[in-house]
Amino acid sequence: MVKISVIVPVYNCEDYLDESIKSILNQSFKDIEVICVDDGSVDDSLKILKKFSMHDARLKVLPQENQGVSVARNNALKKVSGDYIYFFDADDYLVADALEKAYNNAINNNSDIVIFNYDQYKEDSFLNHLEQDIGKQFPKTNFANFTFNCYDYRIRAFKGPFAPWFKLYKKEFLDRYEYFEFPPNLNQNDVPFHVKTILKASKISFIPEYLYHYRIDNPNSISNTRLKRFKDIFSIIQIVEDFLKDENLFEEFKEEFEYFKINRIIYEMKGRPNEYFLIAKDELSKVNHDNDLLSENVLFKFETIMNSNSIEEYNYKLEINNLKKKNEKFSKEIKKLKNQNRELKNKNNKLKKQNNEILNSKSWKLSEPFRKAKRILKK
Repeated sequence: MVKISVIVPVYNCEDYLDESIKSILNQSFKDIEVICVDDGSVDDSLKILKKFSMHDARLKVLPQENQGVSVARNNALKKVSGDYIYFFDADDYLVADALEKAYNNAINNNSDIVIFNYDQYKEDSFLNHLEQDIGKQFPKTNFANFTFNCYDYRIRAFKGPFAPWFKLYKKEFLDRYEYFEFPPNLNQNDVPFHVKTILKASKISFIPEYLYHYRIDNPNSISNTRLKRFKDIFSIIQIVEDFLKDENLFEEFKEEFEYFKINRIIYEMKGRPNEYFLIAKDELSKVNHDNDLLSENVLFKFETIMNSNSIEEYNYKLEINNLKKKNEKFSKEIKKLKNQNRELKNKNNKLKKQNNEILNSKSWKLSEPFRKAKRILKK
């Protein structure tokens, strides 16, 4: 038995494995096992993993035929022995004390799930600090001694980010429900896993620190190949809906689910073919969008979809709206500059008036001989 089992699906990551695997093995928290599932890589990933396993017995390699990240994670879950489970992506890396901080927080709070913040980076340059909104939801909170659940923060289960790699899970909790698995052969397979685990967790805790570095420039990553599988999101949404109904949670979380469905469909609209648009429009027509949880921007896109006949028309209307917003922004900036210019003119006129008053004053005229003499002496 170990304290943390780290699950790492690997597919053609030879360029990143040295950095990423070392970031796990060199963690300040040593009581770990690392289950690396090579998902039929055709590069040198498997060779690199085997080399690591020869030098560190904590790392185990499980080769499999290419079946996708879902199957890789599910297979690894059957092999782990840790008290806690951590899912890691093979092209990213962890800060040196990430697992130590996550484990201590989990133990201190007896958490089913620990959530933390992460960064995005590209070519070794950090782009964004992605802060979870949990801190805003529970302001002025000592998160070292604090837990919440889905009833304390209802929307959390239904909004992104959904990935498992910024969460630590208690194995006893994951073992409690057989439906805690990643659906195979679907993009965004981590979405149902996120929804299910957040809804069923009794205690969720949070670390307001950036412990994970997420790479966005790997051309082989799922996020960079999602456009090829444009129908998957509808299957993902259906899995979530079926789960809610099976668990008798649908009516209780109906508003949150509709928020989720609308947001996910609209989020996936960019870059999609017209076939996706038509399916999306039909699915959105079944949802009540009179929903206080939806942002103004999402509501606008929803209404634009419903009032458009094709993806081309929808994109055209979005572009017109974006140009309108830019024009409004420029108009505000021009108005602001005009006001500043008016203020400067008024200030300049006031200074000119003060200068004229000084030049025409008796004291200025009487002191002119002294100023003239001073100029002569300077020469």
